[in-house]
Order: sequence, then C-alpha cells, then structure tokens
Amino acid sequence: MEQRIARRALLVAVIAGLVAELLFDRQPLGIGVPLFVAAVLGCVAWFSPAAHRGRPEDPLDWWLPATAVAASLGPALRTDPSVVFLDVVLVAIALAAWSVALSGVAVTRRSAEAVAALGVAAALAMMAAPAWLVRRLAGDRALEALVARLGRLAPLARGVVIAVPIVAGFAFLLGSADAVFGHALDDAFRFSLDLDEVAGRSVFTLVAAALMCGPIAIAAGIAGSSAVPIGWVPAGGAATSEADMAAAPAMSGTTAAPARAATPAARTGTTEAIVVLVAVDLLFAAFAAVQVVFLFGGTDTLAAIGMTYSDYARQGYFQLVGVVALAGLLVIGAHHAVGRTRAFVAAALVLLGLTAVILVSAAVRLGLYQGAYGWTELRFFVAASIGWLGLAVVAAIGLLAVARMRWLPHALAMSAVAVTLAVSAIGPQAFVMQENVARVLDPSRVAAGGHAGIDLDYGATLGEDAIPALVTALPFLAPEEASGLLALLEQRSRELRLEARAAGPLSWNLSRDRALAALASAFPGQD
Repeated sequence: MEQRIARRALLVAVIAGLVAELLFDRQPLGIGVPLFVAAVLGCVAWFSPAAHRGRPEDPLDWWLPATAVAASLGPALRTDPSVVFLDVVLVAIALAAWSVALSGVAVTRRSAEAVAALGVAAALAMMAAPAWLVRRLAGDRALEALVARLGRLAPLARGVVIAVPIVAGFAFLLGSADAVFGHALDDAFRFSLDLDEVAGRSVFTLVAAALMCGPIAIAAGIAGSSAVPIGWVPAGGAATSEADMAAAPAMSGTTAAPARAATPAARTGTTEAIVVLVAVDLLFAAFAAVQVVFLFGGTDTLAAIGMTYSDYARQGYFQLVGVVALAGLLVIGAHHAVGRTRAFVAAALVLLGLTAVILVSAAVRLGLYQGAYGWTELRFFVAASIGWLGLAVVAAIGLLAVARMRWLPHALAMSAVAVTLAVSAIGPQAFVMQENVARVLDPSRVAAGGHAGIDLDYGATLGEDAIPALVTALPFLAPEEASGLLALLEQRSRELRLEARAAGPLSWNLSRDRALAALASAFPGQD
C-alpha cells in the first residue's frame, strides 16, 4: 500500500513542480498563488489516511487551511516585498501544520513546546521526504525490476535527489553574496540554443517537486524518523526518549506492547548523506577558489564583472554568515543520521575547512564595509556572530577529529556564553559610537571612498552608553551638526536628571552615571 502511495505522491509532486514552474518561474506573483495553494490543499487532503480523509483529527485545526488561503491572497493583492515575503512564509507554515493535522495528529490543542517539537519534526520530514518516497518505491512490484537493475546505485540516486535542493539553496546564497561567483554560476548554466533556460526551468521544477513531497508525505503518514515519528507527540509536550514512547499507551489506558530488547541496527542513509556532503564540498570549493583569486588575491574585478573591487568586496557578509550556520547544521544532521564513518569524517572535515574559508571571507567583507561606512549595532552583532561561528567551526573540527561529536552542543553553548559575556563587557552602543567618533578624529581610519561623518540621527536613537562619545564629538562637528546634537543632548540631560532624582540608590547604573557625568561637563549650568 505504501509503495502505491509513494508512486502516486511522486507523480503528483512532479506535476505540481511543473505547474509551479509555469506559474512562478520568471513570472511576477499574482492570482496564481492562491490558486496553487488551493490545489496543494486538495492534494494533501487526497493523500491523508482514510480515517482522516480531508479532515483533521481535531476540529480546532480547521483554521490552518483557512490561514493558508487567506495568506495566499497577499501576493495577489499586494506588491510590497516585505508583505509578500511574510505572506509566503505564513502559507508555508500553515500548509506544513495542516499536513500534520491531516495525518491524524492534533496541532492546535498542544502546548507551545509540543507545537515547537512538531515544527522541528515536520521541517526535518519535509527535507527528507523526497528520499523517503523514492525509498518506498524499492518494494513496489511495478518498479521491482528497475530497482533490481539499479542495485547499489539506488542510494546514490536518492542522495542526488536530496542534494539538489540543498546545493541549490547554498548556491543561491553564495551567488548573491559574491558577484564573481554569481556571474560564474550564470555562465555555468548558460548554454547555446536556449539550453540555459531549459536547465534553469528544470532545476526550478525539480526543487518545487521536492518541496511538494514534504506535505504529501506528512499527510499520508509515511514521513517520520526512526527515533521520534512525527505522528507521536504527546499533548503536554514532545517525546524525547523511547521510554516516553513506551509509556504513552499505558498513560492513555491501553496496553503497551512488550518492549523489545535494544539491538544495534545498521545505519541507513549513509550513501545519501555522503553524496550531499560531497556535493556541497564541491560547491564550497568552487566558491573558496573565487575568494582566493578575487577577494584575497585582489584580481581585477572590473574587467571580470564590471564592478570595482571596493563595491565587490563590501557585500554579502549577511548571506555568508547564514551559509556557515547552515553548513554547521548540515554536518550535525549528517552525523546524527549516519554516525562516524571514514567517508563521513573526510567529507565533513573538508566541508568544515571550506566553511572556515567562507567565514574568513565574511569577516573580510564586513571589515571592508565597516572601514568605509563605520559601525552600527547590526554590524557589531554580525561581527560577534562571526566570532561565535569561528569558535564553533574550530570546535567542530577538533571534536570530529577526536571522535567526540557528542560534546559539540556543549561547545556551542559554552562559546555562545563566552561571546555573549564579551559583548556585554564591550557594550555595543558605546563601542559603535566610540569607533565612529574616532573615525572623525582620525580620517586615516576611513577607507578610500568611505564616509567619515557621524550619523547623528542614528546616534540619537542609542541609549546612555553612547552619550559620552557623542559629547566628545561635539567640538569636532560642523556648526549645524553641533547645534542639532546639542539640542538633543540637552533634552536627554534633563530627562536623565529627572530620572536620577526619582530613582532610589539601588537603581544605580554605571552607564547612566557616566552619561550624567558627560552631560554635566557639556551643560555645567543645568539644574
């Protein structure tokens, strides 16, 4: 039965991918979005178990498809990119939750922790759904002969299916982060006789079909992990162990089946995981080569892509930080899935090494951008996140090399604590304003083509930590800027003095005290 469902699910997913390509690829979003969402809701309901065909386990979950339809109207009614993006995200979440509800799992009545656990399980299930569906076909009699011929190539094919959307996502982020690499990707998929368009549309269709497999597999009840099936999450929280799962029937008043002795099971999915890691390794290696030649080596970007080096280098650090974080999750997920094998260790170490190169690229780009335009709190926290990710990469390489990956969560938590304490000790607002004032006092700290002034409107939005540096900058500002800043500081001085008089001794704060002292020096006669 599952084989037949898997065959139908893959067929429907491919058809949905083709429809999505016609509606959305290289086309502006419009009325096609709600039409497509309605079709997806119908497909998911069709694949739900007979006991829940087209309806959820819990009537309270009916708001989920209504939310998906309502949110899908946004792209048909609005063109604001922020609104459209939020609506699309809401549609995806509502569709995933509705798929879970149709599988026979109540969603709305659960606690926040249980819903979060369901969300994580559903996200993992949607990523692995194409591979699960392909794997279910291995027992399909209609395809038995074909599978027999494929033999050992079947895991490789499943790995390629899984790798396509993952590599496509990484390629999109890396291409948007680096203009040279993005140009190279465009050239790589540009063929004569319009084959580039065929390749692009085929990739779009394949990715859309892979995404469509997720809600279908969840609704059909054939998506789940070997540790915690997506269909089993208790009403009060998430199952976290096999003991909890064995105890669940007893708590509900039914008789639990005798627990079987734990026996080591052979790892499945090893080939698929290695294929994904190697594919991402190749993509990262190509990106690292571009960084070595153009970013670190200073090769002429104007001749290559028509962009100056300064413009080329001062972009993409946000995307690269995201790539590093996703690469870390990929390594952790692959290790959890297949365990420690020689092939995994080799592929993971290569990936982590290349990830370190990407992280260095992000740091260099952020440094060049900051050198030209100064600091903001956002750039400060991006720098802090780069530092934390650097510690995480070093810890992952070390723990992977000595076969202690189980300590990686501890290392990540400890490094996050260390970075958080360091950020607190430095004080982002004080640091940002001190550095920006220093750029005014010492123009040599400003990169060529950069801006040495202070954004006073932005500085006025910062708290007491930034006031001493703003007071220091007063004598060095143009008369118009100094006059405006004086008015803002004078008003803030009155407010702080009133707050200090009303506050008790236990409300003393170092930053507030320093701000009052600085303001007192600027306005000595103010009461």
